[in-house]
Amino acid sequence: MFYDLRQAVDDALAKGTRLDEFTKNFESTAAKHGWTGWTGEGSPAGRAWRARTIYETNLRTAYAAGRYKQMTDPDMVKARPYWQYKHGFTRRPKAPRSHHLALDGLILRCDDLAWNEIYPPNGWGCTCGVVPLSRRQMERLGRTEPDPSPNLPKRRVIDPATGETELVPQGISPGWNHAPGKDWAEGLIPKELQKPLADSRDTPDKGTPPPANLVPLRQIARPSKAEELPEGKSAEYYVDRILAAVGARRGPDGAKLIRDKAGQVVAVSDAMFKDGAGHWKVFKAGRAGNLLKAFEALTDPDEIWVDWERRRDTGEMQLKRRYVRFDPDLAVFSAFSWGKDGWGGSTLFPTRGSSGKRERYIEGQRHGALLYRRK
Repeated sequence: MFYDLRQAVDDALAKGTRLDEFTKNFESTAAKHGWTGWTGEGSPAGRAWRARTIYETNLRTAYAAGRYKQMTDPDMVKARPYWQYKHGFTRRPKAPRSHHLALDGLILRCDDLAWNEIYPPNGWGCTCGVVPLSRRQMERLGRTEPDPSPNLPKRRVIDPATGETELVPQGISPGWNHAPGKDWAEGLIPKELQKPLADSRDTPDKGTPPPANLVPLRQIARPSKAEELPEGKSAEYYVDRILAAVGARRGPDGAKLIRDKAGQVVAVSDAMFKDGAGHWKVFKAGRAGNLLKAFEALTDPDEIWVDWERRRDTGEMQLKRRYVRFDPDLAVFSAFSWGKDGWGGSTLFPTRGSSGKRERYIEGQRHGALLYRRK
C-alpha cells in the first residue's frame, strides 16, 4: 500500500498531477489495500482533508529539498552564506503557529546546526521557507552579523511506534525535527540506486538483481566501535548483553521496538538467537565475542536492503530486510523477516573465513531494493 501511495506522490511531483486526481488515486489505493480507521475516513470532507495533507506536504517537502540543493551548491554558499527563516513563505496560513512565527526573520549561517532541527517544513501543512542572503543583503536588512544560534526549548514526546521518549523543539511537530527537506535532498540513498522490487512470483531464488553501479562496501565502511565480549561465557550471557544494548530482554515480553536507519520499526527479541527448534545459536558463527559488534549491523549499518527470499522450510516467498556492515577485520550481517506482527529479527552473525571470503559473502547480500546507505 505504501509503495502505491508513494508512486502516486511521485507521479504528482513528476507529472504535476492535480489535487483532485491525486485524491481519487489516494482513495482507490486505500480501498484496494483495505486500509481503514485512518483519520478523516468517515466523511467526504475528511477524506479530502487527508489526501490534501499528504499531497501538499510532499510537494512542499520536495520544493524545500530543491531549495536546499540550490542553496548548498558551493558557488551559492560562497555568494550567499546566510539563510533567513521566512514564515508563510509559500502561503500565508490562516492560523499561524506561534513558534513558527517567532522564527520569522531569523538569520543564521547556512552551516549553523540549528537548521538540522528548524529547516522547514516543520510539521503537517507548514508553509515556512528559507531564503539565502549575501552579506550585503543581510546588511540592507539592518544586520551586521547573523543572529546567535537559537537555544530552542525542548519538550519530551513519545514515539507511538517504539515507545521511546525523545526531545523535540517547542513548535516543531514530532517527526519533523530532522530537516525533512534536507533529508529528501541529500537522500538516504543515491537516486540512481532507487528501484522497485520485482514481483514475488518473478523473483529468482537469489533475489532481485542489484544495480550494476554499486560501489564496494569498503568505500563507505567504518571500523566497529562496539566492545568485544569475553569468550567462554554462556549463551544467555551473550544474548543478555546484546539485548540490553537496546533495552530488550529475554522472554515472551522482552522484545523491544526500535527504528532503524531507514525509519522502519523493527522488533528486537531473543528470537534472533534461536533456531527453529528453540535452541540458542549464538555459537554457530564462530567467535561469540564478536556478537556485540555484529549487532552494529542493525544499529549502525552500512546499508539496508529489502527483497523477496524463499524460505528454506516451506519454500514460500517472504520479504526479508537485510542489514550489512563491513570492515576488513569483521563483516557482519543481520536479517529481519516480515510476519503477521511486523518486522522481526531472524538472524544476526559475524561472517567467517578470510577477509576476501567475508567481503564476498557480504557483497552477495546486496540485492533487492536499497533502502539506506551510510553517507
